[in-house]
Amino acid sequence: MILEFIHWAALVVAAIAGFIYFRDLGDVTQMVMNVTRRGIINTIRYETLIIGLALGGVALALGTHFLAQAGYGFAVYLISAAVVFMIAFPYVWLRVGLRNQQNTATYYSVEEATRYVRGEESVVVIENNGVARAHPNYHIKRPHLAGTPDGLGGKNVIMTYCALSHLGMGYVPEIDNEQLDLEVIAQHANNLIMKDKATGEPIQQVYGSRERDGKNGPQMQPWPTFRMTFAGFAKAYPHGQVFLNKIPAFKKNPILNIFDNFIEGVFLWALVSHHAEQSMMMDTLEREDDRLPRKTLVWGVNVNGEAAAFTEKFVRDNENLVNVTVGGRNLVFYYSPEFESLGAYYNDAANKVTEMNFWGESNNGKLQRVETLQ
Repeated sequence: MILEFIHWAALVVAAIAGFIYFRDLGDVTQMVMNVTRRGIINTIRYETLIIGLALGGVALALGTHFLAQAGYGFAVYLISAAVVFMIAFPYVWLRVGLRNQQNTATYYSVEEATRYVRGEESVVVIENNGVARAHPNYHIKRPHLAGTPDGLGGKNVIMTYCALSHLGMGYVPEIDNEQLDLEVIAQHANNLIMKDKATGEPIQQVYGSRERDGKNGPQMQPWPTFRMTFAGFAKAYPHGQVFLNKIPAFKKNPILNIFDNFIEGVFLWALVSHHAEQSMMMDTLEREDDRLPRKTLVWGVNVNGEAAAFTEKFVRDNENLVNVTVGGRNLVFYYSPEFESLGAYYNDAANKVTEMNFWGESNNGKLQRVETLQ
């Protein structure tokens, strides 16, 4: 009788734990289930415990079934298989399907990249000490993180990318001088959530701070990013580096080749319609804003707690240059027709900027890019 109770209790605990893990970190589950941000955050924090309860419960249920004939064969097998699937699917999706490349990204020459990237495709760019790196949406969408051990021009800078919002942000992956080992773990509110593996604490991409510290707590240092066409990048940085997420050749690794092609198909199935239609693929946004059509691309900045955003059309309609004050600082939004790029720059001079170029050279001298441009 006691073993029978233990058997069923173990199955119930395993089923509940497995469902919670699958619901909150299964990603695609947000398309059909009500997944709360609080639930995701707690599941990330207690991921190891939840996995342990699920798989431990399965092991205990199977053990009591085989050793003491507790329960019913079809029930324990069916529930155990379901629990293993609910744990394995998110785990494999996140750890194998996305494959973190914070320190293992491969960058190629512009010449090599022209075989894989069209000239009109938008790329997210970071630059330091003359070293420029471009990240095409298609190639950065799956790993979400890209960087190398030697850093960007000697600086520890990585690219983070959210495929749902097309948001690429450069970061120095350190908080309070502590190096972070990041992995992609979830998304909510159409924005990427990463996990600091050392502390188990979630970090939302758009804020760059650990969840426990709040969005205004200590955060990763943002690094200036900007978008331009690949053709514009090749023109501006002919010796630049381009991130490519190549699928392993079938002859080299047939299993990974088949798996990666399947994952690519899933991404394309989900993201093509998501980016082409105004309807939401995952209804996780908390507020509506009808000032622009849904999913209009905007370039936004956050300076001293104040945010402002502009469309490329607005800047181009204003002779490619807009002076604005955000958070008490003078900024300039400038569109470069030559390199097909919109950027934001600080203008610390008293007078407005009337002339400038892609490199930040203006009638007020050399201007620095705004590091919080999103």
